[in-house]
Amino acid sequence: MTPPRPRRRDDDGLTLVELLIAMSLSTIVLLATFQSFDVFSSETTKQTRQTGANDTARATMDRVVDDLRGASTIRTAAANDLVYSVATATGSRSVRLCVTGTTLYQSSSTTTTTPGSACGVAGTGWTQGVVGTVPAAGTTGFTYDGAASSATPAAVKSVGITLNIDATSAKSVATSTLRASATVRRTAGQLPISDGDVKVDCNSTGPLLTLGAGLSGLNVASVTYASTGGVTLGTGVTGTPVQLTIPKAVTTILATITDTAGITTTIPKTVECN
Repeated sequence: MTPPRPRRRDDDGLTLVELLIAMSLSTIVLLATFQSFDVFSSETTKQTRQTGANDTARATMDRVVDDLRGASTIRTAAANDLVYSVATATGSRSVRLCVTGTTLYQSSSTTTTTPGSACGVAGTGWTQGVVGTVPAAGTTGFTYDGAASSATPAAVKSVGITLNIDATSAKSVATSTLRASATVRRTAGQLPISDGDVKVDCNSTGPLLTLGAGLSGLNVASVTYASTGGVTLGTGVTGTPVQLTIPKAVTTILATITDTAGITTTIPKTVECN
């Protein structure tokens, strides 16, 4: 009689079905990990772009608000176009912030020339740059004393500013929006006009004074020349020479410039005509 054969022990390891199930579970876990990483990466990129857009908008906003709260003069007051000038120790600095299409531009100049005829056109003597992209029309702009625009820019007392910068990437839509308002501090004598803007020439009759033609962008209405004692010696407008007949003892002339809003500045000018 043949003795019974010992029972064969089960083979160690996984069956094919078990292996397929394990591989499927591993694939699911791996895909979930990759997806989580992709979401994290996209969110990080979005936050980086938003931070960059926010920094750009904030830097622009802070500079404009500081200027307007200082001694400034508004030159253009439109819903999508703000131009102002600030008096400096060496003359004046003018800034333009405007929107055309979906682009926000900022340009500046240390001359008294007017900016370009349209937003996006720098103009002679102006340096222009792009602040950022605007996500949609009407999302970035300005208000003046609560109105969308002002027919008398130099009389504006407060400016509301909204900067909405696009931070959209290929995978996400995002924007950075900042709002601020600034009360324009302006007193008589704060038009951005300096001593160098009054030109003096001498002829046989006496001094010939001219207020620079480039100041026409400040909406100058008139200029009055007087002695330090208050005696009026002559009047004129920008770009037009005014002949003065004065005693040789008079060496200082006071030029009082008035703009269309009634804002004035008085500049002492030394005259040396023998």
